[in-house]
Amino acid sequence: MQWTLDTNLIDGTRRVVPTGELDLVTAPLLARALVEAERAGDGDSPIVLDLTGVTFMDSSGLAAVLEAVQRGEEHGGPGRLGIVPGEGVVVRVLQLADLMDSLPLVAP
Repeated sequence: MQWTLDTNLIDGTRRVVPTGELDLVTAPLLARALVEAERAGDGDSPIVLDLTGVTFMDSSGLAAVLEAVQRGEEHGGPGRLGIVPGEGVVVRVLQLADLMDSLPLVAP
């Protein structure tokens, strides 16, 4: 599957939606999109990272997600960033890293 990255604003919430493989090549693109989403808001606008279309995620993809979570907690407070993990690969990576209970996961 080809990599795509969509960002949009719906009802005041910025959505960042990657599709395809989240790896060493694409993780920096996701990281940049998340930083841009953080800067585009007023500092406390919610951001949703929708990972339902991710078909593969390695440690660099996980690192990009964790860095965004950390920035969200430091600069926007809890609840600024929500992650939709989807099913399958992303959930499996989060389970293996023992992060399912510590990340701000939200329903689609």
